[in-house]
Amino acid sequence: MTTEGVNVHLTIDREQEGWDGHVGFVPNYVKELNPDVGKTVLVCGPPIMIKFTLAGLKELGFTEEQVYTTMELRMKCGVGKCGRCNIGSKYVCKDGPVFRFDQLDELPNEY
Repeated sequence: MTTEGVNVHLTIDREQEGWDGHVGFVPNYVKELNPDVGKTVLVCGPPIMIKFTLAGLKELGFTEEQVYTTMELRMKCGVGKCGRCNIGSKYVCKDGPVFRFDQLDELPNEY
């Protein structure tokens, strides 16, 4: 799907009735797509998928400054009161939930 210069690529891990899109694991799909390393990438999904997708993007030549991800799985209240989403000096709900990967490297390794 393309909307005004934004490309969205969807895939599912296993075939399902009614799905006519791509089937396969995201890290492999990213390599198949061979995206332009001059672009910016936003990755969302389960942390393990994001980890392997980032590794694949790095293999393709992307830097951590070009890759953004979401950290909303850590949020509970969403307004900075409960502290559940706190990572170092950052609150995911207030300072994110979208972060560049190089920003995450500056935080304690608890995510």
